[in-house]
Amino acid sequence: MKIGVIGAGMSGLMAARTLQAAGHDVEVIEKGKSVGGRLATRRINDGQADHGAVYFTVRSDHFKHEVKEWESAGLVNEWFADPYPRYAGTNGMNKIAKYLARDLNVRLNEKVVSLSPEDGVTLSASDQLNYDAVILTAPLPQAADLLESSTLSLTAADKKLREHIFEPAFVGLIELEKNIQVGEYGLLDEELPEGVLKIVNNADKGMSESSILSVYMTGDWSEAWFDREEEALSEILRLTNQQLEGLEVTSKQLKRWRYAQAKQVFNAPFYKLENHPVWLCGDTFLEPDDPSGRTRVESAYISGISVANQIAKSIN
Repeated sequence: MKIGVIGAGMSGLMAARTLQAAGHDVEVIEKGKSVGGRLATRRINDGQADHGAVYFTVRSDHFKHEVKEWESAGLVNEWFADPYPRYAGTNGMNKIAKYLARDLNVRLNEKVVSLSPEDGVTLSASDQLNYDAVILTAPLPQAADLLESSTLSLTAADKKLREHIFEPAFVGLIELEKNIQVGEYGLLDEELPEGVLKIVNNADKGMSESSILSVYMTGDWSEAWFDREEEALSEILRLTNQQLEGLEVTSKQLKRWRYAQAKQVFNAPFYKLENHPVWLCGDTFLEPDDPSGRTRVESAYISGISVANQIAKSIN
């Protein structure tokens, strides 16, 4: 069976790996120049900084086993354990994604513009690809845009996917002349100026030779400033300096995530369109008994494996 996976983030990569291990022909289509999605790391001069997921937690036994393998491969380590273990990429979170994609067939810089029962998957370059099933891993607002612009027969239940609202996130990347103390472990996420969600020092994570701060803004703040990038970056710097006085800034950059955090999660690990072999998964799709109720790296991991197992089961 030939299966197309749209999106090379954690859920897409795990779905692809699971199906490939089961003997299926799998192709991953990624619109970006690299795999990873929110497992994102940016090189800045002599250092680097994560600007998507900066760490992850582990709850399920399956994920614990996977993380042990990543530790053995030198990909991750325990950053700190207060009050529970938080893991980070030893050389950036994006290296985890590249490791997972190492033996997969991935098409980079390819954007899917429509899906059709007759013509299959159409790319922006007008190429058409045919699959027996498609897995769509984009954030639900983007997934809904693609489905509604395609020639698919969508039911009322399918159209309800549009109702899931996401918050944006601005991340300021601030390179410093000298290293500074940021909390006890390199993370501040309490008693911050209004609008600031957390501040991370990537040097304290052990992944950057130079001190680069990743400053995450709240969803409300990011929404209010979304169309004012230059002003927003200056304001992020001002708020950061308000918290950490005397910053000697070498450079500053901004990353905007349009769909960073779901305000309302989907209470199932995946969803299948009622009239087509098109499946949706991602970090927004949580097990009904998920204890956190929030999107995260582990929920993306579980969702990708779950949808792959269900597709394989439906074939057999």
